[in-house]
Amino acid sequence: MHPPSFQPISKRPNLKLPNRDRIAVWVVMNVEHFTFGKLGTAIQPHLNSQPEIANYAWRDYGNRVGIWRLFELFAELEIPVTAAVNGEICSFYPEIIDGIQDYGWEVMAHGINNSTGHSEMDREKEIVTIDKTLELLKQATGKLPKGWLTPGFSITKSTFELLHAAGIVYTADWVNDDQPYWYPLNNENKILAIPYTIEANDISLCLSNRFSGAEFSQAIADQFDQLWLDGKSNPRVMAIGLHPFIVGQPLRMKYLKQCLLHIKNQPDTWLTTGEGIYNLMVDNA
Repeated sequence: MHPPSFQPISKRPNLKLPNRDRIAVWVVMNVEHFTFGKLGTAIQPHLNSQPEIANYAWRDYGNRVGIWRLFELFAELEIPVTAAVNGEICSFYPEIIDGIQDYGWEVMAHGINNSTGHSEMDREKEIVTIDKTLELLKQATGKLPKGWLTPGFSITKSTFELLHAAGIVYTADWVNDDQPYWYPLNNENKILAIPYTIEANDISLCLSNRFSGAEFSQAIADQFDQLWLDGKSNPRVMAIGLHPFIVGQPLRMKYLKQCLLHIKNQPDTWLTTGEGIYNLMVDNA
């Protein structure tokens, strides 16, 4: 395991997007299962007694209610979505998998569940976890996912090698760039790192920063506007990281729609998926 080699954006050839667009935008919707009895993402972290039901139920709302609003919103706006899906979603929430299929969202693998990181796993356990995740998603959708996002970014030194061996061709685990790049592995293999984001992410904006709905919408629009300007000289990729238990809440829906409409209505903008960006990079290689 090694960090990516340093290459300043000012020294690169121009990224080529379809139709000479300035920016590619991919929406990543994290569709997650949290193991009951384990602490997880919390809106009220002080509510941590065992069994802790308040934050668990808040997260569960996203799967019971929130994601159904989001299916309808993205269909209305005709914006593609890449769903980062825990393998156990297939077992516990098959109706969500049906919805993802019906609405045509891309499936990106997102670990076995969101209570199980990889950082403490030995190599054999990590192989089993990756294989089980991919098999569940393949059985449920009929297709092996092309991409992967590790729960909580909790990788091991072997994660990317094991993902490549399992058939994964791109990862969203790196948040260090505005353009995709090839991350080298052993034996001259490589995996595409497509920029994800911690900044333009509802966990950071709505939970850590405690932004209002209006402030969240403005932050996403501001992120887009600067990248769109940057893209005049060298095109950029923008990720938007979302969670149904956050943006699927009633008080945030109209603000999510506002910023998405702002993005959609700008010229020279390619709304795409992780798979779309990967295919572009392969074609341009």
